[in-house]
Formats: sequence, C-alpha cells, structure tokens
Amino acid sequence: MLQIVGALILLIAGFAILRLLFRALISTASALAGLILLCLFGPALLAGYITERITRLFHIRWLAGVFLTIAGMIISFMWGLDGKHIALEAHTFDSVKFILTTALAGGLLAVPLQIKNIQQYGITPEDISKEINGYYCCFYTAFFLMACSACAPLIALQYDISPSLMWWGGLLYWLAALVTLLWAASQIQALKKLTCAISQTLEEQPVLNSKSWLTSLQNDYSLPDSLTERIWLTLISQRISRGELREFELADGNWLLNNAWYERNMAGFNEQLKENLSFTPDELKTLFRNRLNLSPEANDDFLDRCLDGGDWYPFSEGRRFVSFHHVDELRICASCGLTEVHHAPENHRPDPEWYCSSLCRETETLCQEIYERPYNSFISDATANGLILMKLPETWSTNEKMFASGGQGHGFAAERGNHIVDRVRLKNARILGDNNARNGADRLVSGTEIQTKYCSTAARSVGAAFDGQNGQYRYMGNHGPMQLEVPR
Repeated sequence: MLQIVGALILLIAGFAILRLLFRALISTASALAGLILLCLFGPALLAGYITERITRLFHIRWLAGVFLTIAGMIISFMWGLDGKHIALEAHTFDSVKFILTTALAGGLLAVPLQIKNIQQYGITPEDISKEINGYYCCFYTAFFLMACSACAPLIALQYDISPSLMWWGGLLYWLAALVTLLWAASQIQALKKLTCAISQTLEEQPVLNSKSWLTSLQNDYSLPDSLTERIWLTLISQRISRGELREFELADGNWLLNNAWYERNMAGFNEQLKENLSFTPDELKTLFRNRLNLSPEANDDFLDRCLDGGDWYPFSEGRRFVSFHHVDELRICASCGLTEVHHAPENHRPDPEWYCSSLCRETETLCQEIYERPYNSFISDATANGLILMKLPETWSTNEKMFASGGQGHGFAAERGNHIVDRVRLKNARILGDNNARNGADRLVSGTEIQTKYCSTAARSVGAAFDGQNGQYRYMGNHGPMQLEVPR
C-alpha cells in the first residue's frame, strides 16, 4: 500500500516538474524567437522610423515618399524586365516580385485622399496624427525590407553562403515588406470605415447604449480598442457640443439620444403631464411607458432623475411627480419640504415661507438664530449645539409614539419637539413623562415643571388638564400648579 502511495506522489511530482519545464521551454523559445526577429527586422524598422521622423521634421514626408516610389519602380522594372540585377534573372518571380510591392507602396501614397475622406465625418488630422505617423513609418520600413530582400542574393555571392539559405532569407524579407504594406493599408481603410459607420449610426439611430455600441465597434473593426474608443468619443463629443446629441448617465450605463427626436417625444409627454396635478411613481411609469426605447433599468432611472417637465415632491401620502405647469398650486414647507395642494384665491401671492407645523417653524427660527449668533459665541457653544442637533434625527426615528398619539392624548411629539427647542436654547431641560406617572410632570425646564397636553384643539388640551368630576386642576407640583403646554 505504501509503495502505491509513494508511486502516486512521484507521478504527481513528475507531472508538476514536466509542466514547469514546458512553461520554461515555451518562455525561452518565445524570447529566442523575439530576439531573432529583432535581429532580422529591427534594423529595417529602426531605419524606417528614423526616416519618418526626419522627413516629418522637414515637412517632406509625402514628397520623399513619391520620389522613393518612383525610384523603386524604375529599379524594379530594370531588375524584372531588363535583368539588371547581378544575382537575379529577368522575368522570374525573384526579380518581378519587387514591382508588386513597389506598386502597393505607391498606392499607400494616396493617404492625403484617405485623410480627406475621414475629415468629412469630423475627424481632423490632429486627431489621428499618431496613426498617420505610424502609417508613414510602415511605408518607409517596407522599402528598407525590400532592400534587404534584394541584397540577400548579393550577400550569398560575396561571402560564399548557401544560395538556397539566402533565397529563403530574401523571400522572408520580401514577405515582411508585403505584410507591412498590407497592414498599413488595412489600418487606414478600417479607420475610414469606422468614422463612416459611427457617423451613419448617429444619424440613423435615435437611441444608443454607449457601452454596448462601443463594444460592437471594437469587435467589428481591426483597430486597437483605444483608437476605436478615441475616435468614437471625438465624434460623440462634437455632436453633443453642437446640440445634436444628448447623453444620459443611467442605471445600466450611458445612453445617447438624438436631441431633435428626444425633444419631440418629451414635448408630447409633458403635455400629458398637464392633464393631472400629480402622479404616483406607478402612474407615471404607466403614462411614460418606454417612449425613449431604453432598457427597463434605464427607463426607471430616467423617470426618477431626468424628467425635465416637472419634479418629485414629498406629499403626506408619499412621493409624487408634479408638472411645472401646476407648481403654483403647491405650497412647500420651508423647513422639512413637505408638500400639499393649496388652491389659493385668484391674484393671491403665495407665502414664500410656509410651514406645515409649529415645530417646523420653531426649528427654522432656531436655525436662523444659530446662524446669526456672533462667531465667538457660536464657537463656544458649538459642541453642545452640535450634539443636540445630531440627536434630533435619532430622537424622531426611535420614538414611534411621537407620531402615533391620535386625536387626543399625551402629546409625545410636541413634548419631544419642545424639549429639543429648549435644549437648543441652552436651557436645562429634562423629560420626566416617559414613565406616565399619574398627574406627574412631563418635562422639567430650568427648575419649572411642565405638563404637555396636545389634543386636536387648544380648548380640548386645557379641558383635559381638569378633573371631569370636581373641576379641579389635576397637575400640581411642589411649587403650585404646573405650567401647561397646549397647541397654538
């Protein structure tokens, strides 16, 4: 049994070692192949790069290419038809092949026309200057590769190297020149087709998802992804700046909408919004449907954040959308933002500072007092005031009974609200009424016992403080009758 286990361990270890050796062999072979290619083609590539830089510096890049092509064509015909090459026979593939590559290189000199065609879609030479430089670099590199191919038979004769080996070497250089020229031609053609496709799509499609469309373009065209994205962004930015296109950042990515098409659709929708004063989220979704052809997630996000014909307002029954056409029929609490419908009489000027409750009014007044307090006084009281104000949301959220006292009762909400107001005013305030002691004080403020009664009206609140049988005031403290708080 132990022998079997040992054999399995050795087998696994052997496979692991073989795997490591295979990876090392692949890495070594790749590095060696790269080194060989660099030695073979590196000098021609470097020469092409230097030539492109020099001719660009003197602004003779295209003109130098014309002279080089003419000279190359003359020499190619002399080799291919007249047999002027020492080591190559006339009318053979070895001599005629240079005519093919030189003619192809001449075709690449039509690059100004290609650039002009690209420019009509909004791309400037500056936008693709890097690609144009690479294009000319390939052009000059191809000529240096052809020169290496033509020199291979001469080297074989001069240094007594195997003619067969040098023939294959010359063919390899010629093929490299051919591939270089074809690649450069394909890149400029793909660039022209890309700009054309983007422009036509923007003209024909009113709605596009940016991410999916860009991914499709990158898959369809044999260009670097970064170049495709750069051209795409350039053309989109131009149309957005001209007002032809709108871009919305929604839940599932950015969406592009034709501006004229968008305004026509939204104009009709905004007219429908005027028919009712407000809409719930479900009612708005039903009315809007998917008139912009967005995805469900993007459509919901658009309704939530991007509608420009109205806005969302917090009503007591929930969040509702109101058209700007009806906004004058609303009044909004200046403190908490609660909204309600207010049908004011004709020629009535709405109150710019309406408050939905006395608590909101007191809160706004106190905030204004704190804002107007002298700087030194504010700094000295900042810690206490900050802690009190930070406690406010916690108090309102954790004490549910504040908002559930009903038509009559103890007045928990008012009790808590007035307590916070007194604390902000830096009074020594303390709540006593949480234990609901019979006829006990609710709050103690600077030594004064206070009973809070908040029924539906002030009269009911005062009446609740007296015994219904003998008419006596029920809330007596150590210093006489307690102070009574009632609604205004």
